[in-house]
Amino acid sequence: MQKTCGNPWCKQSFEITDDDLEFYQKISPIFGDKKELIPPPTLCPDCRMQRRLAWRNERNLHRRTCGLCGKGTISSFAPESPYTVYCNNC
Repeated sequence: MQKTCGNPWCKQSFEITDDDLEFYQKISPIFGDKKELIPPPTLCPDCRMQRRLAWRNERNLHRRTCGLCGKGTISSFAPESPYTVYCNNC
């Protein structure tokens, strides 16, 4: 099944295979006696990945100081962020 990405800035064409549809059928939850089917995606794989990663910083690490013991540690929060960072031991 060919679909067009629902992201207004992308509009890239992508394919949903029969195996994908079979997988959605397989993982669809059952409530009571009724199976609630998971619909096929409306966004292309790239846009789905961007959405998954948008809320979390896993790519940039910063040197920070532990807010409890004062030792150096690595964090995903930049030094100018308002968050207190603690080392693994603390």
